[in-house]
Amino acid sequence: MKNIVAVLSLSFVLLSCSHEPKPHIHRSAPVVQSVVRMEAPEYVNSIQDGVHTGYVLDEEQEPLPILHEDFTRLPGYPHTHSVWMNPELMQQQDATRKVRIHLRNQRGLYLVNDEVAMDFPVCTGRGNKRTPIGNFSILQKDIDHHSNLYDCPMPYFMRLTWSGIGMHVGDVYRAPASHGCIRMPQVACEPLYHALSHGSRVKITE
Repeated sequence: MKNIVAVLSLSFVLLSCSHEPKPHIHRSAPVVQSVVRMEAPEYVNSIQDGVHTGYVLDEEQEPLPILHEDFTRLPGYPHTHSVWMNPELMQQQDATRKVRIHLRNQRGLYLVNDEVAMDFPVCTGRGNKRTPIGNFSILQKDIDHHSNLYDCPMPYFMRLTWSGIGMHVGDVYRAPASHGCIRMPQVACEPLYHALSHGSRVKITE
């Protein structure tokens, strides 16, 4: 009797092993609507020098445009260091250009004809050096500005007040940390410096 049970058990094991394994189901990462499906590695590869250049097709490795509204839905926004750009709007010649700085989100928007051309992180003033809110315009531009008050370089400086507040390249933390100026990464500040002119409007809000 024991021999019969052993034979039956062995037969069951062999029959179980004879079945082909179930195919691996390839699961995509969560899909962002209106853009291509993507895997995490492709998403990481699509970020170059801190700038979102678009999503990447799995096979063709071709960058695709990403809508600003989709960028703002990504995990971690607005507290990301990433910069989003619309190359076509950035290169537009005859246009109305202005900047919006949001203190609560620590982010800035560059608007071309009221459309978002760039979304970038900023680092604004803290404590009693809080960045002032209100409507401003660029009073002065200095690509190699050096602060006499704090004895430090402020490249691509765009002055907003004669008391020393301006926008410039600097360390960007994801919380207020400056002495009142609006710091931003060079990848955002440099094109902004060349696009804006004396009198360009800058609005700073909560």
